[in-house]
Amino acid sequence: MNKLPVYCRKQILIAGCGNILFGDDGFGPEVVEYLQAHYCIPENICLADTGTGIRKILFTLTLSESRPETIVIIDAVDKGRKPGEIFEISLENIPEEKIDDFSMHQVPSSNLLKELQDFCDVKVVIKACQTKTIPDTIQPGLSQPLQKAVRLMAQEIADEFFI
Repeated sequence: MNKLPVYCRKQILIAGCGNILFGDDGFGPEVVEYLQAHYCIPENICLADTGTGIRKILFTLTLSESRPETIVIIDAVDKGRKPGEIFEISLENIPEEKIDDFSMHQVPSSNLLKELQDFCDVKVVIKACQTKTIPDTIQPGLSQPLQKAVRLMAQEIADEFFI
């Protein structure tokens, strides 16, 4: 029996990142939930609601002998666009506030993604959605623009990665 986590053994890892307790920051997990409820997930894909725990997964992947060919990160970011707009960003363009969110003993997840991409031949794709607002206090639930964007992002993911 293979003892590696399933995300190490699949061809594609699709990770929904974010904290569902802080408004629009929960976009990634909401997209994963929508995909699970409305699509048949192909066998070669590991679909994971990673919440705020992506660091541990990336660290494991960095050290693993087996890893996906592609990692897709779904997250909400503030890049000054129209709220609810979906787009792709490069690792170099991850907003500063997100780099801080992804710290693991001062090793940002963005660094782990770069290492996976540059040294482990893993393709990294970051699918983002422009936030309307992320509150400073606990306020679950997406804003209207991001609620509408969940279905659109799910369709984009399915069109691109579900064969």
